[in-house]
Amino acid sequence: MDNIPEERQQRYTLWKKNTKLLYDYLNTNTSKWPSLTCQFFPDLDTATDTHRVLLSSFTSSQVPDDEDIHIASISTLRHLPWSSLNNFDMDEMEFKPDTYTKLPPKNLQTRLTIRFPHGDCNRATFLPQNPDVISAASSDGSVYIFDRTKHGTTSISTNSRPYEIQLLPKSIGVSEAVGLAWNLQRQATLATCYSDGALRVWDITTFTRNDPVMDTEMALFQDEKSNGFNDVSWMISHDSILAIGREDNILALHDLRSPQQPTLTPGKFHQGGINSCKFNLSQDLLLASAGGDGQVHFWDIRKLQEPIMTVSHGSAISTIAWNQYEPSVIATAGQEDGLVKLWNASDAQLLFTHGGHMLGVNDVAWSSHDKWLLCSVANDNSTHIWRPARTLLD
Repeated sequence: MDNIPEERQQRYTLWKKNTKLLYDYLNTNTSKWPSLTCQFFPDLDTATDTHRVLLSSFTSSQVPDDEDIHIASISTLRHLPWSSLNNFDMDEMEFKPDTYTKLPPKNLQTRLTIRFPHGDCNRATFLPQNPDVISAASSDGSVYIFDRTKHGTTSISTNSRPYEIQLLPKSIGVSEAVGLAWNLQRQATLATCYSDGALRVWDITTFTRNDPVMDTEMALFQDEKSNGFNDVSWMISHDSILAIGREDNILALHDLRSPQQPTLTPGKFHQGGINSCKFNLSQDLLLASAGGDGQVHFWDIRKLQEPIMTVSHGSAISTIAWNQYEPSVIATAGQEDGLVKLWNASDAQLLFTHGGHMLGVNDVAWSSHDKWLLCSVANDNSTHIWRPARTLLD
């Protein structure tokens, strides 16, 4: 707690007192190390309402043996019959399950841990067409591909070589792999971006089991003057168009059919670098970008001269995430203020603010089964699973 400002601690205390009014569901977890990434898996155990979440452990290379990616599970208890007068607690004025009801574990349960081969895990994401295949971007410049099914069901994977494929460009130098995005239309096609201003697209189907290292990409674009690339996002219903968020405040639109001729936004609309860019999940022409200045710009990709709308988070943003069930709703994660804010992009209205983290938020993700359920991870080693109260959203 020594490195957390007193004002932030007071904010947390106030937030904690009001959680029963703010949330329909809230689960807070603290781990040994922070995670830089989080993502809900697409499956759901309906019998126990159990979700699986992809997380990581980030030690900043202090303890290499603790670097990992892991899969955890949590039940949000929606399978339990709450609303009965028999289980209404008059003292706390809320519904509680019957005393004989067997409850699942209260906190996240780690189901599988895969040791990270080398470097720090900057980002991890699973293949949409096969969630058992997981890609992870490393600070050593590699991108590692893991097959979950090769690691059994034990909590700790003991494989001598935990990865199936290592994507290692021939001329990587000292560049970090920082962004990952799987193509939703072309299976096993992965876009990766690097801190030296390189974009690489890989076709994983060309991998041969005789050699786990792939060093030849199917497409390469490099702009050293950009000061680095930070994020990459594919257009949802197109197999060749993707966007890059760059450190020089420029948003670039690339078409793999002519990758050397990107469409660029003017650099005057962002300050402090573009940390995240995401195509809308329902409207292909809508693209959002967010960065170190705390601004989220919404763009019509047919006219990238200026954004069509802007909202201000208030401080630097680490990442953004669109809601797949509410196409106009977007979450912004505060890199410095520790806040996650939910916005209606159609009218720039702030819908909800999650204030439970005391340090910067590294990632935020929406559930694919519960339209208002989110996961967020922060530098205070916390992982939160939460659903805002519907009374506040309606």
